[in-house]
Amino acid sequence: MAKRVAFFAGKESIENYFNLESNRKNIFEPHYNLSSGHHIPIVFKSDGEHSIERVRWGEEESSETTIESENAANLISKKDFISCAVPLSGFYIWKDDKEKGSPFFVRMINDPLMVAAGVYNTKEGYFKLITIPSNVLINPMSETMPVLLNRELSFKWLGIKKEEETTEIIEKAKKLFLLTDLSVLRVSEKVNNPSNNDEKLIQPIPK
Repeated sequence: MAKRVAFFAGKESIENYFNLESNRKNIFEPHYNLSSGHHIPIVFKSDGEHSIERVRWGEEESSETTIESENAANLISKKDFISCAVPLSGFYIWKDDKEKGSPFFVRMINDPLMVAAGVYNTKEGYFKLITIPSNVLINPMSETMPVLLNRELSFKWLGIKKEEETTEIIEKAKKLFLLTDLSVLRVSEKVNNPSNNDEKLIQPIPK
């Protein structure tokens, strides 16, 4: 389960990826240890155009930051819920998701941008990452992982309107990235403290 994420992708790379523009530079401020309650940039469709805003990760009264894919598919077709794409630089995992001991940072090997599927509650102003069973690379540490999208599926995801479309895209996403596309590296235990925020947190340390 991705309980912490990092965001340090540049403004230009995100704008180019999603074909959007934003004059608010603070949206793209880097952060290396984001957790429940933080406001994170998400992309969603508004009046037919892609928009980017910083939105609270998780509900106000809960530390839950993720939702299983089956439940997300049911929600997105309902009022006040829409699909969103979450541009990340990577996410952290711990053995058995206990957020103690040695953390590991998961990132794309050949791409600075990792895009995850999310569901956005527009009325209450929060989003959650959608999870699926982990692949064989992540599974030794965590049973679930975010749904990761490529550019083609990102655009389809942002345009969905029906539950059936949601399920179809998630099933395609499960087969997108091979083990050679992702890197899992042990990083500093300073990540365990959510108040720590420094680019040194993502630097790999010897095994």
